[in-house]
Amino acid sequence: MKGADLINTVLPEEVLLDILSRVESKPDLDSCALVCRKWNRIDRSTRRTVKIAAYGAADQLLARVIGRFTGLTSVIIDELVPLSSYFPPGLATPSKHRRNTLSGSRRRNRNSPGSSSSSVEENGTEQHSLSDAGLSFLGVGCKRLEHLSLTWCPSLTSLGLVSIAENCRALKSLDLQGCYIGDVGLIAIGQNCKLLQELNLKFCEGISDKGLTDLARNSNSLTSLAISSCPRITDMSLQAVASHCHHLAALTLELDSIKDESVISIAKSCRSLKSLKLQCVNVGDLALQVVGSFCASLEVLALYSFQGFTDGSLYAISKGCKNLRQLVLTDCNLLTDRSLEYIARGCTKLEYIEINGCQNIESTGLESIGRFCSGLLKLSLVYCSMLLKSAFIEVGSGCSLLQSLHLFDCPKFDDDAMCQIAVGCRNLRQVHLRRCYEIGDKGMISVGKNCKYLTDLALQFCESVSDESLFAIAEGCSLQHLSVSGCHKITNNGLAAIARSSPDLISLDISVLENIGDIAMAELAEGCPKLKEISLSQCTKVTDVGLTHLVKGCMGLETCSMVYCPLITASGLATVVSSCSKIKKVLIEEWKVSERTRRRAGSVLTSLCSEL
Repeated sequence: MKGADLINTVLPEEVLLDILSRVESKPDLDSCALVCRKWNRIDRSTRRTVKIAAYGAADQLLARVIGRFTGLTSVIIDELVPLSSYFPPGLATPSKHRRNTLSGSRRRNRNSPGSSSSSVEENGTEQHSLSDAGLSFLGVGCKRLEHLSLTWCPSLTSLGLVSIAENCRALKSLDLQGCYIGDVGLIAIGQNCKLLQELNLKFCEGISDKGLTDLARNSNSLTSLAISSCPRITDMSLQAVASHCHHLAALTLELDSIKDESVISIAKSCRSLKSLKLQCVNVGDLALQVVGSFCASLEVLALYSFQGFTDGSLYAISKGCKNLRQLVLTDCNLLTDRSLEYIARGCTKLEYIEINGCQNIESTGLESIGRFCSGLLKLSLVYCSMLLKSAFIEVGSGCSLLQSLHLFDCPKFDDDAMCQIAVGCRNLRQVHLRRCYEIGDKGMISVGKNCKYLTDLALQFCESVSDESLFAIAEGCSLQHLSVSGCHKITNNGLAAIARSSPDLISLDISVLENIGDIAMAELAEGCPKLKEISLSQCTKVTDVGLTHLVKGCMGLETCSMVYCPLITASGLATVVSSCSKIKKVLIEEWKVSERTRRRAGSVLTSLCSEL
């Protein structure tokens, strides 16, 4: 009955609580919290996760969040998060602390653990980062905390982390990426947080062997460890990890200081290792051969910039790691086709393979993948100039389950190969091609006819592709993401066909298209109301009138790039920022920003200097 509150009067509070706990979408949960005071109170007591920015009045904001939401178990604090994002209902963004530049533009003293939490931007205004005081608020107020992420919070020291360790003893996951935390804080975590399972120490330059060794001795439950760019970490502390953390399942190491011995110790001690990602210039064949012998459960192997191992390493992996599902090889110049042949024959459960810049890998290895790895779901090949058409045809014939194809700078990939893949891999959902100059309309027409599940298409600088390709795609597929940057033959007609067939389009990149104009903007406005991201850079025929059409239909726009568009003026920019209430980022030349627009939306503007 109109005007009656039947839900709150009829449903018991425990039932309503159970209903709200099943709402998974954060925007929907925020909306529920604003319905009435009762729902807001329930939300405050049941909210478990919050994500906030680490700059501005971070300490005060964190104190308000803790005071309002008493049941938090997961807190994500990230300096790179916009202040306007992830705010719980009722906590307004303090506009005077918003920033116009990226965090990297600040001048900080990151080398001093006792440095002030304030920093100075290039324009002289004072900014504040999350400090130890804020972290102490969190420790005292959220004693049931299980997951804590502190990403790029440069003002934090061991003092704040000690408070977390002493108060949050149920902590299971800790991400300290980019924080200058010292050994004292890490030791405290090891002594107090006995349930710790996941630890990220990437770019934690203050950590040394002492801190990691002591933590390893006390953290027998550790299952995931990531260490990157920590110059004071050596083989000694990693061998301590091997001695005490026998349940380790995921390890990421990006360290120049370690040698074979560390990886060998971990491989022999941590038999349940499932994920191993290495970028270590001093690690070679011997270490990977031991991994192949002892880590039978390995499912993910990623090797970056390796110059010290050969085909023999992957031969050992293929013999011992039969459950391997993901393989990433980047800049491994000593590997040849034999490596992929070994993997294809020995690891037939392979689902994802990425090869980037391995110049000695030619066609035979990829042909073997096509023959023996019928369960392949994703294939990514970058800077593989030696691959011939025959390799792709073999993939098309044998990998019928393939869902994602990424080919960047593969000059031998042509229309015939694309047709073979389209016919054989009808489950394709994502196709990304960049600078594949032999791809034209024939191949893309075949994709449109055969790959009905395709939702994500990128054809960057594939200069032979024209409107005919988009007509075929529009007829057979409904896209959510499209990038045709640099495809000069595409006009308003092709883009209009996509707009009419893809009502769920979310992101669009049509930069460097000289034949796209206002007609296309009007078509997008009418056909793509869900559009959130658009790049119009160097679209020389798009005008302010086109932007007016666009924002009338795409009011949910969040990101817009429109540099080097000579017919877009300050008036067009003002139209975008005033019409799109959810806009978060606009890229445009600085001289087109009026003072009024800067006052109104300075926090979302990213400008290029007029000299560029």
